[in-house]
Amino acid sequence: MDARKSAFETEPGCLHEHRFRREEYPFFWLVNVQARYSQLLEIELKKIGLDISRFRVLTLAWKYRTATITQLAQYAVIKMPTVTKIVVRLRDDGLVITRASRADGRVTEVQPTEAGVAKAEQAHVLATRIFDRAFKGIRPAQVDKMNLILAQILTNLND
Repeated sequence: MDARKSAFETEPGCLHEHRFRREEYPFFWLVNVQARYSQLLEIELKKIGLDISRFRVLTLAWKYRTATITQLAQYAVIKMPTVTKIVVRLRDDGLVITRASRADGRVTEVQPTEAGVAKAEQAHVLATRIFDRAFKGIRPAQVDKMNLILAQILTNLND
């Protein structure tokens, strides 16, 4: 961290409730941004019959065209049993098909159907509106820098 005071730093004689300054704590902002983004996205996705979990998995299947359950779990940062349940729901709704991998029959591959592609494209339009709203007034170079910083923080946490 730089020479500024840490969000946890205290002044001598300060009461406990004044020790933590949430506005100076990056995770405060990360959690609040994620929560608000999720709220807005949930409202929009509901209009087209999706929830956030199904949106994430369907979008990944759409982007990759063919993905394994393991890949979907890893990319969506969702536990594999949960992804399996989501895929079953998407399959039951006719949005994806599943099949055993030709290379390894133990591996399940997921592909979007035509209806799944259409639904993913519809959802993408809604998500893009929220993304554009979130980043209004922020230059692409700032977004790039933020992504680099967040990637470094994640690397640090994974070490």
